[in-house]
Amino acid sequence: MIDAVVFDLDGVIIDSEELWDEVREGLARERGGRWSEQAQADMMGMSSTEWSRYMHEVVGLPEGPDEINREVVRRMLVRYSEHLPLIDGAIDGVKRVAEHWPLGVASSSNRELIDHVLELSGLAPHFKVTVSSEEVERRQAGA
Repeated sequence: MIDAVVFDLDGVIIDSEELWDEVREGLARERGGRWSEQAQADMMGMSSTEWSRYMHEVVGLPEGPDEINREVVRRMLVRYSEHLPLIDGAIDGVKRVAEHWPLGVASSSNRELIDHVLELSGLAPHFKVTVSSEEVERRQAGA
């Protein structure tokens, strides 16, 4: 029996991976970082705490992880406001599923980005719960 349905945001509701890459690469190049295709692959699915630390330690941005995180999120909010890259059929799919079950979002995106996307898309009222990986303590398997 299904009690609820939990959606991911990136790759399910919005097609954002390319945008994340553009924003982080742009910041790295502006700030003198060492960008590579490996950096892009390494950061996929990381929480904001993880990728901002990676950009500081591995990519070589001089700013601290908190400042890097704030700037990337600021740029993502601007880009989403200019054009929200919704996946075809996502809005209709969410609305249809919401007719039958309570919905949630669990995402590696930052809280501000989750809220912004759901508001811009008009989907916010359909979700009972949303959670960002930055809000969840990470545990090792078996712990």
